[in-house]
Amino acid sequence: MSRQLLAVLTLACLSAQAPLAWADSSSVSSASGSASQSLGSVSDSIQGSSNSSTGRRVAAGEYRVVEIAAQEDRPDLERLQLEGEGGRFTLLLPAAVRERAMLSRGDLIAVSRPAYGLAFARVGADQPFFLALDEGWRHEFQRRAVML
Repeated sequence: MSRQLLAVLTLACLSAQAPLAWADSSSVSSASGSASQSLGSVSDSIQGSSNSSTGRRVAAGEYRVVEIAAQEDRPDLERLQLEGEGGRFTLLLPAAVRERAMLSRGDLIAVSRPAYGLAFARVGADQPFFLALDEGWRHEFQRRAVML
């Protein structure tokens, strides 16, 4: 596992496990907020894979952003249509994550399939801008109150 990926997963775990303990620190709470916005589940984030009957399998590879549209029922989400040799699918992404990653139509996205789910990064970038966790991993990061 790469050092950057381990750092992202550690930050995500910390933000999910102890938000009450960090409530007074604006710098830490802003970091934990950005980490939680950069995580999603495969079942909630991926729609309409053209290469699978289940619509949930996405092949690793490079995909081009062919369309970006607002999600009508959820203004905080955007629908990114991605198309590549692995097929075509829709990625539901928090608008803040897309803005922070400065994604626009025509950009190339590298999709990898690590053990925990899917990682989305700009082609050539060191770190993913979004992780979609498989259900088994998602439950590991559920928020739980911590008693101190």
